[in-house]
Amino acid sequence: MLTAPRRRRTVILTLVGFALAPSALQAWTMSVEFPFAALPRHVWERDLAQLKEMGVAHVSLPNTTDTTSLDSTQLADVIRIIRTLGLEADLEGPIPERLQPLAKAHGGPLTEALPSAVRIPATMPRGLDNERKLLASGTQAIVWTDVFETLGLDAATPAYHAGAITLAGGEGPGAALIRREAQLARFWGSQFSALPESPGARLSVPVEGISIHQYIAEKSSGLSLTSVVNDSTEAWKGELRVMYPAMQRPILLPDVAIAPHDVLWLPVDIPLTAGPLCTGCTGFAPPDHLIYATAELTDMEYENGVLALEFIAASPGEAILQLSHEPAGPLIAAGRPTVFDWDPKTQRARLPIPAGNSKTGRIRVALAIDAPPATAFFQNAPVLLIGETNPLIAEFAPAEVAARSRLRTTSGLTVSQDQPAAPPPSQMQTEQEGKKPALITYKVTVPAAAIEGDTAQLAIEADGAQLSHAQTRLLPPAAFSFEDAVSVRVAANSFVPLTPATIPVNQRSGREIVVTLRNNAPEIRTFDVELTVPGLDFSPQKLSVSVGASVARDITFRVFSSAAAPGVHEGGIRLSGASTLTEPVRFVVLPPGGTLDWSAEGFSILESTKTRASFLPNRWLEMIDKDSGTDSQPPGGSVFNGGPVESLKLEDLMKFAPPAGQ
Repeated sequence: MLTAPRRRRTVILTLVGFALAPSALQAWTMSVEFPFAALPRHVWERDLAQLKEMGVAHVSLPNTTDTTSLDSTQLADVIRIIRTLGLEADLEGPIPERLQPLAKAHGGPLTEALPSAVRIPATMPRGLDNERKLLASGTQAIVWTDVFETLGLDAATPAYHAGAITLAGGEGPGAALIRREAQLARFWGSQFSALPESPGARLSVPVEGISIHQYIAEKSSGLSLTSVVNDSTEAWKGELRVMYPAMQRPILLPDVAIAPHDVLWLPVDIPLTAGPLCTGCTGFAPPDHLIYATAELTDMEYENGVLALEFIAASPGEAILQLSHEPAGPLIAAGRPTVFDWDPKTQRARLPIPAGNSKTGRIRVALAIDAPPATAFFQNAPVLLIGETNPLIAEFAPAEVAARSRLRTTSGLTVSQDQPAAPPPSQMQTEQEGKKPALITYKVTVPAAAIEGDTAQLAIEADGAQLSHAQTRLLPPAAFSFEDAVSVRVAANSFVPLTPATIPVNQRSGREIVVTLRNNAPEIRTFDVELTVPGLDFSPQKLSVSVGASVARDITFRVFSSAAAPGVHEGGIRLSGASTLTEPVRFVVLPPGGTLDWSAEGFSILESTKTRASFLPNRWLEMIDKDSGTDSQPPGGSVFNGGPVESLKLEDLMKFAPPAGQ
């Protein structure tokens, strides 16, 4: 515990927050099952890139019959995406002979089946505490299932199946669990197997349902993890008594808070030395270490004189550092300057940990330890545009370090750079006495085949040390969305947007549609937008529009359909000018006094200008009154055995549908 603390006032300083670099290989493997054959093809890239962004490094591909050319083509396609994203995958069984060239041993993404893997549904009410208990018992592989919502498109009779990530890409509570466990696996995975359980950890005041286990490294490092398990139905907050290996005596961890049926892994005695637990920690004295934290630690790094720690914190906590000298400060927590305590007698710093993000619990705390001899910062690194050469400006101080630097990037990106130059006074961020800054403009080219939503690592190095890094997203220069496109409700909080975007239109009167154009570039751009669909006319036929940096703008078109036959009309929307993009679009022309049956992505739909009914086989999903927007079907629909959709009549269905809201 700290004694006689001296409270410091912080000063504002630019601490650039980037995603932390991944740690070493894991002693256990966390995998997510990717049911590609049960998902629409167009979401594969998005969903796998989303897993990568969440921190998942390994996926498991369910067994398919793999006897038809379609099965083989699908499997080859999903493996290609996995390889492009830099992920690993297993086939939940042996690697077939024909796929051996794609095995990890030959530089490919495929691994052998995970040994003794335990499967846990991400939607399971107590999935986390079950997983943590399995890991504590020595389980070497966890495969999370039910991560993705599916329609069972690989089955003879498609059927909806709930998942933590919706078919539209939305994340439910189970997705937050996957994020949390992916981060813990990345941080502790390479260390946990070397931490045998040690007796003695306990609650200061015993409480039924709360248990404590401590794991301490046998080597001189003293590295330790304390597991707090709440098997009760009540939240708990209290004090822990655990062993402090650095001093070989017990210490108290105050105000530890844990939710019902939750498990916390709390760090104790974590050395601030370069390695898998602390990236870039080369500037600390041997005795410097993290004494403890009352939130789950998921990463540490030291860069530009700043020690950054990332936590999962459902409620506020604290971290205690043992340091060889007083830190320069300030402390930035959740992006805000925050007061911290320094005790000069014990040379300990107490850092408050605010409660993290309401959905994920994630929080970043950064403490300036020293003014570094050299610094480098990216001035702009939000996104990299696919198919373009992206200017990326870095600022160096002192200026001479720029000439000795280099930019490292993710494989597949190409980089060139301008010569270092002095910045204009208005752009100077890091000028210090005697340290005039310099700018370098890097030109990073992203290939057109890159996957939207993928992430790229950028790192500036000089004199053998990493000065700064950033994780950026890869996005297309521009993107379209349609406000009026059809989405089918498949569950209470889940709607599936049809792809391509599908828009109903009255044959007689036509309609107005709103197209949203997003500009992902960091500058204003001007585009030409044109819709082309055989049988339909649009006004304006072509529209020139300017869109601000990294923002979206709505555009309105009038659709004329009187000359078009009732039915589905396929076409496209084309972007030209500052960027080039073509996307398919679908219009459903509805007869003014009749009904049209049509289908898309496994759904069967019966629609008029006033009503739309949507079906999966044996399931009636929706009965939409277009005027009021109400749906008379319950969330998730109801069992239906009324025959093929083309044989149905809306007026008959309306007799069986309950009134809206019942």
